[in-house]
Amino acid sequence: MGAIPVSAREGYALWAESWDTTPSPIVALEERALLPWITGLQPRRAVDVGCGTGRWTTRLNAIGVDASPSMLAVAAEKTGLRGRLAVADATALPIASASADLVLCALTLGHIRNGIEAMREFARILAPGGTLLLTDFHPAAAAHGWRRTFRRDGQVYELENYTYSVDQLRTAADLELAECTEATIGEPERALFDAAGRLELFEAACRMPAVLLTRWVRR
Repeated sequence: MGAIPVSAREGYALWAESWDTTPSPIVALEERALLPWITGLQPRRAVDVGCGTGRWTTRLNAIGVDASPSMLAVAAEKTGLRGRLAVADATALPIASASADLVLCALTLGHIRNGIEAMREFARILAPGGTLLLTDFHPAAAAHGWRRTFRRDGQVYELENYTYSVDQLRTAADLELAECTEATIGEPERALFDAAGRLELFEAACRMPAVLLTRWVRR
């Protein structure tokens, strides 16, 4: 049986309870690549858009926003996050304009049908000089046939995914691109392929950029 296509809202409702304990090479790679950008940051007010179960929210002492009540319910059980989480769409954030000095959107934009509008919303809530850190499933990986999937009760589900090029994002809002990195699966992720019984896919995965990381500054 093939993968069942689901919306991000449907998929994360199914995945929420096991998300934190489901090993993912893409998430592991993204964390490995993004951590140097995060380390040492002490933002006055950070907003984690698409915060999920709060993996970055606590580190940044951020306000967490996500469209999935199920993922936020898991996040709310973690120390320090209850009362700092809100259910909202990334294109209509319940955050005052020019109030954040850091916005993080990690592995989320590709789930948003109107990602360009979301970029405008990130720019709206950023104060001048503020930073947007944006990571996502690499468009080249999606074009090569990679899919964003998860397994539950023996069934594979495929999450909706929309691709946005850097050029598309560059024209979306009053943001200046300061840094761009294409991260590739490497030796630190080998064990995850092995544990999943898919080690034969590892070498090919190493040849394809899997995560796109960009840093933007609000003009």
